[in-house]
Amino acid sequence: MKFRIKHYQNRLRLRFTEKFYMQKKRFGKTWERFVEKGHEKMTIMFIPHNEKRIFNFQISKFTISFFVFLFFVIVVTSSYAFIRNAAVKREEQRLLTTYLDIRSHLIRFEQMTNSIAETVDDIKPEIEELYGLAAGTGETDDLWDMSDYDREGTEELNKMKNILPDEIFTIKEIQKDIVCTTNTIKTIKNFVDVRSKVVKDTPSIVSNEGHITSLFGWRRSPFGHGRDFHTGIDIAASGGTLIRATAPGEIISAGWGGGYGKMIRIRHKYGFETIYGHCRSISIVPGQKISKGQIIGSVGQTGNATGNHCHYEIRLGGVPINPYPYMSRIW
Repeated sequence: MKFRIKHYQNRLRLRFTEKFYMQKKRFGKTWERFVEKGHEKMTIMFIPHNEKRIFNFQISKFTISFFVFLFFVIVVTSSYAFIRNAAVKREEQRLLTTYLDIRSHLIRFEQMTNSIAETVDDIKPEIEELYGLAAGTGETDDLWDMSDYDREGTEELNKMKNILPDEIFTIKEIQKDIVCTTNTIKTIKNFVDVRSKVVKDTPSIVSNEGHITSLFGWRRSPFGHGRDFHTGIDIAASGGTLIRATAPGEIISAGWGGGYGKMIRIRHKYGFETIYGHCRSISIVPGQKISKGQIIGSVGQTGNATGNHCHYEIRLGGVPINPYPYMSRIW
């Protein structure tokens, strides 16, 4: 078995060697013919028309082939360079158009950024005033102090300050002001919410429809006895006009009150009390819990009154105060 394998290997090696030798010999002959043809000379003659000496020279086929190949390379290279140059010019024109478009957008962006910055600066005094009204203080220096706002982002921008446009830093400042404004508005909202709760529990509406005939304070007595101090506001209306509680509370008394005639007295939160005098009728009872705007009686002329009206009085800690600032209706 080993002998047969070795025999076949020798035969294959011999056949391969013979074929390789034959191919090598054939290639050598072909190459010799090619070289022989290449070295063949061609004569080029230049014959002038005036019959002077004829100029001629010989050149091999290899040399002619070289110059033909060189000419072809030059033509192809020049064509490629021309096409490439045209493409570069078109790209350059496109980039120039894009640059001009981007430049116009940047100018508009710069104008818009400056406009927004001016608007934010105009809003600041209004925000400060609102904060002062809500908080009851004029100290607003800390409203815009956010030195720690996005410190890492600010440091990164400062590192590239030489290459970044100024508008980037303007936008960063606007962003900080907007955050400050948002925080301030939230604070104002909290103040307003707290005060709204207080307003809901304190006298803050008009007791009845009509018109004011007498204000709080010193006045000429309607009964012709000189001057007297009026402890409330008289709101004249036709008899039977509904009277409503100006705040939620508890009925302290509801009945005859001497010169007040039929009178209603209500206790509210925060030490407030309200009195409604000269009523024609009373629709609640002492000890009853009532809500703001609930009907408690009607306008009349009972007690010391010269006409149909409601004597509306507010007391704080038992002392009469001017009801006018607590009446939401503008007369």
